[in-house]
Amino acid sequence: MHNATCVAIPQLSQPRRGYRFSADAVALADFAQASATDTVLDLCSGCGVVPILMWQRSPFRYGVGVELDAELATLARRNVAQLHLEDKIHIVQGDIRFLGPDDFQSASSLVSSSRFDLVTANPPYWPADEGRLNPNLQKAAARHEIFLTLHEVLAAARRFLKPGGRLYLSHLESRKSEVLEDLKQTDLVIRKTQSVSRLPGRVLFESHLK
Repeated sequence: MHNATCVAIPQLSQPRRGYRFSADAVALADFAQASATDTVLDLCSGCGVVPILMWQRSPFRYGVGVELDAELATLARRNVAQLHLEDKIHIVQGDIRFLGPDDFQSASSLVSSSRFDLVTANPPYWPADEGRLNPNLQKAAARHEIFLTLHEVLAAARRFLKPGGRLYLSHLESRKSEVLEDLKQTDLVIRKTQSVSRLPGRVLFESHLK
């Protein structure tokens, strides 16, 4: 992983009983590469950990995190504020399937476009009908495709990426062939994949829009 030991993980506000970010998000933030001129969109943002960690390692032009759950979106805004990044990272609470340009630009006057140089996504890993659903709805929605499927995540990434823009995705090794097929169907060309040694069964994908 790139510079994995160089960035300290800040103390972030998270739900006491709901979904809490894990090493998957940290690995994705380390894998994604942004430059000072890049604009970043983080889908399924949770408490905002991915854009915050990316900024700590390599500041970008600006970023937007999108989170469906209202509590998590509120905590993400709190985390951004406590790190004094309000002018650099903006949080939108909403459903990525239905967001449009006005939703992004209403987050901040600094967000000049609904197309981004870079999209990151750490979506639910498991189909809704596979495995045991957590009784806590927030945890269940973060882990299972109750409200959002893999295909819908990739379709949103394609819609929001600039031509030639990059997508960085965290997902399951067991669904790798499905991910690759969906990337192909959405005109996203795979650049590389990377297994995460400390997270058996996880794989990171980098692709770009044709």
